Amino acid sequence: MIHSKAIFLDLDGTIIDHENNHIPKSTKRTIKALQDAGHTVVIATGRPPVLFYDIDTTLNIDTFIASNGRYVEHKGTVLHHDFIEKDVVKRFVSRMEKANIAVGFESNKRYAVTDPDDEMVKKFNAHFHLKRPEKDPTFHEREDVLQMVMFTDDHDTAELKKAFPALDFNVSCPYGVDINAQGGMKEIGMKVVCDYLNIACEDTIAVGDGYNDITMVKQAGIGIAMGNACDALKRVADIVTLPASKDGIEAVFKQLKLI
Repeated sequence: MIHSKAIFLDLDGTIIDHENNHIPKSTKRTIKALQDAGHTVVIATGRPPVLFYDIDTTLNIDTFIASNGRYVEHKGTVLHHDFIEKDVVKRFVSRMEKANIAVGFESNKRYAVTDPDDEMVKKFNAHFHLKRPEKDPTFHEREDVLQMVMFTDDHDTAELKKAFPALDFNVSCPYGVDINAQGGMKEIGMKVVCDYLNIACEDTIAVGDGYNDITMVKQAGIGIAMGNACDALKRVADIVTLPASKDGIEAVFKQLKLI
């Protein structure tokens, strides 16, 4: 008898095929089959909920981990949120202004940037197929920030880590770095979900493709890297499946005999 699993799926490059900017039919079919079999499918993403663009409702997924583990929701109930301290955000924004680097701000309902016309912002949004963000340089003065984005192609954050020990810096794409309150990534949300639903770690499966998926994949009972994943993730995964564009989600769950 197969125990019901909690299955944590990254969005970009995992559920979403970035080559064609769509969710493959095979992935939709697989998620439904897993749900019909009694498994809990969870979105685990670096995006805030406002940037899901109804993907969760389209796939009938009501549990998600957002902003790299800083926001967790189950059937409309917020289980966890971890905001960056306002003073830390203020100091960081001030430093970025002096360096002429645009900053993005994410809450569960809003995504705003200091300068939507910045070239790195444009490239970042094109990479993730995001809509043009609103301009709001003082967002952080009025709202709690789950995550910031530093729009840059310079990923050397050593000096920033020394200056801001309360923050974690993780490269999200060639044009941006995700910034969260220090203390872990998506595995934070995994633990929250598993504790709430009383699911054992050995009954978890995590699938991803990026650097921000490494700790989640390592923590899961079975950790899976997409064929299009970064090499660092592939090295820690138990299984490397096909790319998202080649029906990798369906292939690996057939391999595991869960569908």
